[in-house]
Amino acid sequence: MKKTVILILLFICAVPVFAQFQQVDYRYAPQWHVSSIGLPDDTCKTQIGPLGQLLTDYGKGEFFNYVGGYGTAIQFLADENMKFAGQRLYSARVPLVITEASCAGMSVTQEIFAVALDYIRNQTPTSKGNREDVILTTISNPTKRKQTLNPVLIVNANYEQKTRVTGRTALINGQAHVITDLKPVHVRQNLVDFKTLINLEPVVIAPGETKQIVVLYDNGRPSVLAGRFKNDADALRGHINDIRAEMITYWETGTDIPYGHISVPDREIQNLIDASLRGIWQAREIKNGKIAFQVGPTCYRGLWVSDGASLLETATMFDRGAAARDGVEYTLSFQKDNGKFGILDPTYWKENGIVLWTCVRHALLTQDKAWLKSVWGKLLKSVDFIRELRAITWTNNIPLDDGLIPPGQIDGGLWGAEDKAEYTNVYWSLAGLKAMIQAAEWLGEKKDAKALQSEYDDFFATFKKAAERDMDADLFGNRYLPIPMDPKHRSLPQRAQWAFCQSVYPGQVFSQDDPVATGTMNMLHTTLQEGMVMGTGWAIDGIWTYFAGFYGHACLWMGESRRARESLYAFANHASTVYNWREEHSPRDLTPSKYVGDMPHNWASALFAGLAVHLLALDRGNELHLLEGFPPEWRQAGMKTSLKDIATPFGKLSFTLQVNAQGTEAALTVDALPDPSCKGVYVHLGDWGTANGTSASLPKLDAKKSNTVTVKIKE
Repeated sequence: MKKTVILILLFICAVPVFAQFQQVDYRYAPQWHVSSIGLPDDTCKTQIGPLGQLLTDYGKGEFFNYVGGYGTAIQFLADENMKFAGQRLYSARVPLVITEASCAGMSVTQEIFAVALDYIRNQTPTSKGNREDVILTTISNPTKRKQTLNPVLIVNANYEQKTRVTGRTALINGQAHVITDLKPVHVRQNLVDFKTLINLEPVVIAPGETKQIVVLYDNGRPSVLAGRFKNDADALRGHINDIRAEMITYWETGTDIPYGHISVPDREIQNLIDASLRGIWQAREIKNGKIAFQVGPTCYRGLWVSDGASLLETATMFDRGAAARDGVEYTLSFQKDNGKFGILDPTYWKENGIVLWTCVRHALLTQDKAWLKSVWGKLLKSVDFIRELRAITWTNNIPLDDGLIPPGQIDGGLWGAEDKAEYTNVYWSLAGLKAMIQAAEWLGEKKDAKALQSEYDDFFATFKKAAERDMDADLFGNRYLPIPMDPKHRSLPQRAQWAFCQSVYPGQVFSQDDPVATGTMNMLHTTLQEGMVMGTGWAIDGIWTYFAGFYGHACLWMGESRRARESLYAFANHASTVYNWREEHSPRDLTPSKYVGDMPHNWASALFAGLAVHLLALDRGNELHLLEGFPPEWRQAGMKTSLKDIATPFGKLSFTLQVNAQGTEAALTVDALPDPSCKGVYVHLGDWGTANGTSASLPKLDAKKSNTVTVKIKE
């Protein structure tokens, strides 16, 4: 018998790798999404599901139970035979949710929006004034025959007190009303304990005719519109359309949301930035007379110090320092007498360092030394508490943490334990101390600066020795620092590395050549799926969407600008088509998807808007660096990119980069910075441009005066 030998030759060529042109098409969007329709600082956090479900009373039920559950889910269908086609917002700035559908050749467009006329006209808080949610359904019949639809209103309400239907009103839990402008013909409540199906009178639509149907939910509050329903349903429809127009005008021109401070030529990136700012304002509430910046409308509706640090920085950076000041002072109100912060968990030691950084960064961005001096004593008490924590490590019978921070809650993928020595609390304690050193020098507190520097130097030296002891290697040979110190507690190398990324930036704990930082970053680079670090959060097989913000910022700080801008686009493509993010969801290869956390998740919103700005302008010590992460997609012919009055430690920054119609040159104009402490503005042109007819790709500008730079764009 003859033997056949097959030789397979593999040729590996050293060819250059060119990055693809990036675009946002929401390719990795979660399979199930919700969006918020509430007003800024609203006490009603109504959510809208992907098929137009109106979701309220979070935490009181089991509907759509990804982390908690909504107590009430309401849906109006023009006909149960509707076929849904998709969902969108009126615009990124207007949270009017539009759900498109069809039925028997007719178009069915459902618009859901919040109404708070007392708020937009008189600034009456929604807790005291009117507050309604409106479902406005428009049906158009382009066919040549008369059509009949059979509408149904579905009320799922998981309460002991059953839904009661009287006339055109369904009473939920004895307090909230759902009112229709159509008469019920049949009510069914024997399907399951929580479900009420209200079959409404048929709607007949002639050829070429358009009709509207209105459903109102009053959130259990006094409602002016509800009274109008009772008197004249036909007149109400016209009134609702007038109110719809008034609400749209309010969202477009009447809010204090800080639009217009960044303009980029990628329409979808701009939409996500605008929607991110809107989402942050929608999640806020007034508590104890202060503006509380909250992460989300459901399971994270409250103060979360880690998330809040980014929310407050972004608000300050976007020229809303006064509102952010409220949020910072609200956070400070939780400090214990011994200086401790432990809002999330008593052993969430990192909150102390996070609050220190938050206050210092806020003072620098607002250039308010007087305010920082007014809280300086409080901040020093938190420093003393960090010293106290370090002292505990010498007596707690856990040798691994000696001189560092005792075991505490880890978060973001790993639980803490009393015997689980780990680095997340170490990272943020170091970052907080480093921020305090900068602050003491800025305030001229020389004695404090010397003491803080001594404490930090000892702490960092102790950390470096421990890190050398605990370094591990991944399957690619990258030397990285795991989060748990003891190998028996370790998981995937990338698990819970969020605090490491934040210690790189904004913590600025590491130099760019530090082997701990470079090795751990190299490890993270190997874990990307769909452009994101996967398996680092609570879902070990999932994507923690806004980890892209941590990772992208760390890449930018470490000089890897290409990875930073690619991270922005990966981040964008994991958003939903209604411009927001869930905390975690599965990558596309795993279906059905698993979900973790809130949506909209506004830590994601803050990080996305912040990363977009920092790709264009980043302060490094006493220097300001422009265009360091500038995407090539934004420098095509005729494109314009600008920042306007963005807060920096050197005052408000404004600049414009305008590419000419041929795509051969760009004019960069940079306004003077008011603070003379800036030692130079550096423009990063990399390999794509040269400045002012020279070969310079990193020109230095005089920060004290306005500058115009002509950039020759290379082919």
